[in-house]
Amino acid sequence: MSQASQTSNAKKSYNCHCGNPATLRTSHTDTNPASSLSNFQGVAKFEILKKLRESKENRNLLMTFLKEAEEQMNNFKVLLKDDEIDRDQLKERLILTEQKEKRLKTILCGLFLVFAFWKCVTGM
Repeated sequence: MSQASQTSNAKKSYNCHCGNPATLRTSHTDTNPASSLSNFQGVAKFEILKKLRESKENRNLLMTFLKEAEEQMNNFKVLLKDDEIDRDQLKERLILTEQKEKRLKTILCGLFLVFAFWKCVTGM
C-alpha cells in the first residue's frame, strides 16, 4: 500500500503518558491491517486511560486543596482558642472591675452618710 495509507489522517491530538504530544494513527498496510472496530477500541482505550490519568491528577489536586483547607481550619481553631482565652480573661477583669465599683459606691455612700450625720450633729 502507499505511504499515505500507512499514516492515515490524524483526527485528534493526544498527550503521551510522559506528557509529550502524541498523535493516534491507524496503519492500513498489508502487514498490519486494522479494522475500524479495532481502531475504535484503541481510541476508546486511549480516551479511558486519558480520563483515568486526568482523574488521578484531579484527585491529587483536590487532595492538596483538602490538606491546605484542613491546615487553615486548624489555624483558625488555634486562633479561636486564643480568642476564647482572651475573652475569658476579659470577663474576669470585668467582674473584678464591677466588684471594685460596688465597693467604691459603698464607701462613697458611707462617707455621704457620715457627712450628713456630722452636718446634723454640728448644725451646719
